[in-house]
Parts: sequence; structure tokens; C-alpha cells
Amino acid sequence: MKINGIQANGDQFRLLKQASEAEKDTKSFTEMLNDAVEQVNEMQKEADSFAVKAAAGDLEDVHQAVVAMEKAVLALEFAVQVRNKAIEAYQELMRTQM
Repeated sequence: MKINGIQANGDQFRLLKQASEAEKDTKSFTEMLNDAVEQVNEMQKEADSFAVKAAAGDLEDVHQAVVAMEKAVLALEFAVQVRNKAIEAYQELMRTQM
């Protein structure tokens, strides 16, 4: 009589252990969203600092300031679009009947 099923189960347990270890390294949706909002905030702060330098007459590189401001605008527009899609998804879930 040959019993091979135990070895196969051992492989499955090893795969489950690897999957659970991989989950520990991943970020939650909330953490990812907070990081993205923080990045947008940093870009806005950088653009604001260039605007203050330009107003004071201390701006050395206009090109760098324009690029920073455009990055901030694009990041904010993207964040607004993500917010709008999240609201649409929530509203769609609320409309579904159970």
C-alpha cells in the first residue's frame, strides 16, 4: 500500500505559509491611500515654496518652478479623480439591492 497524500498536503501548507508571509509585507488600502495623499501634499508644499521664492524675487530657475507647479496640479487632479471614482463606487454599492 502506497500513501502519497501526506506529502502533497505538506506542499500545500508550505504554500499557505509563504502566502501569509507575503500578506504581512503588503500595505493595506488605507495605508496606500494615506501615502498617496501625503505625496500630493508634499508636491503642493514644494510648489508653494517655489511660488514664495518667485514672489520674493529669489527664484533662480524658472523652469524648475514651473515643473514643480505642474506636478502639483496633475497630482491634485489625479487625487480628485480617484476620490470621484471612490464616491461613484460607494454610491453604486448603496444602490444595489440585496
